[in-house]
Parts: sequence; structure tokens; C-alpha cells
Amino acid sequence: MKSLTRIFVALLLAVSITFGSFHSNAHAASASPLPIPSIRINGNTTFDEIAKNIRFDRKYTILVANKTGRTLQRAGVYNDSFTTWPLGDVESNSAVGQQFDGHPITNNFSFASNYRVEPGKNLQLTANFPTIGRRRIGLGNINQDGDSPAKKVWDNMNDSNDKAVNISPFQGRASIQQKDGSIIWYYEVK
Repeated sequence: MKSLTRIFVALLLAVSITFGSFHSNAHAASASPLPIPSIRINGNTTFDEIAKNIRFDRKYTILVANKTGRTLQRAGVYNDSFTTWPLGDVESNSAVGQQFDGHPITNNFSFASNYRVEPGKNLQLTANFPTIGRRRIGLGNINQDGDSPAKKVWDNMNDSNDKAVNISPFQGRASIQQKDGSIIWYYEVK
């Protein structure tokens, strides 16, 4: 009787692992990150004009519009969740993004990036969707390379209100938008 119980428990465990793994892998395949190919823009292109060229298929989107004549070079990053800041360099006069669904169980993410606009001119972009609480967005202009400026601005991120910074001759704006069921953390540099 004891060995029959052990066999039953082992069988139950094997079935649980198999179907649990299948569910996780099936979810991962359907919820894999979806890059937004580069969209050519100019200094007057609005969020709505950019968004009409995108099919939003995931819960969350990070979207950066670079309206400068310079490449935004990623100069640091801070990640406080299983996901990482999804974008690298952003070419001049283009908008790029990444769509994703957050953590498979909690749907959360929290991260930041530090971009160099030109030597001595940096901009930090932060985004957060917590397990408990409310979504937040942040924007900073600590003019140095590395991960620590991204972490500092991430530490000070406290609400979902629109943000603006001036790093003369450049300006940065950050806002949270919504389209097609996707929440969009939108950043603009001009």
C-alpha cells in the first residue's frame, strides 16, 4: 500500500510538472516581447501620428521618439525586476519601442535607462508597473554616463504625471498614454 501511494504521488508530480511546464512555455511563446521597428519622424511628429503606424499587441509598451539630429546612445541602465530596459541606442529622427506583457504571474516591471544625447548631455528614462500600487514614469537629466544616474532617477520616480526636463538645447518629455488596450510609456527628446 505504501509503495502504491508513492507511485501515485510520483505520477501526480510528473503530470503537474509536465502541464505546468507546458503552460509556462505556451505563455512565454505567446507573450514574447515584440519590437517596434524604427519609424522615421521629424520634429513635428506627434504621438498620435507615431501610434497610428503601430499595432499594439501587448499589455505594455516602451516607446522613445528621438526628434534630434543625434543618436541617443544608451550610456547606462538600472533594472529592478525580471525584465530589463528593452531598448538600446535610438537613431536620430526615429521612434522605436518594445511591447511586452510584464512578469507572467505578477505582470510587473520596473527599470530605467540613461541616454547620452551628446557628451555632457544625458537624459534618464524610467518606467514602473508594480505588483501593488500604481504605474509610474520618470525623467531626469543627470549629465553623466553610467548606471547610477538611471538608478537615482528611478529612486525618485513617484507618480504617473507627465514630466519635462530642459537640457539646453534639448528638451525631454515623458507621459503615459493608452491605445488599443496597451499602456504606453512614451518619451520624446527634441
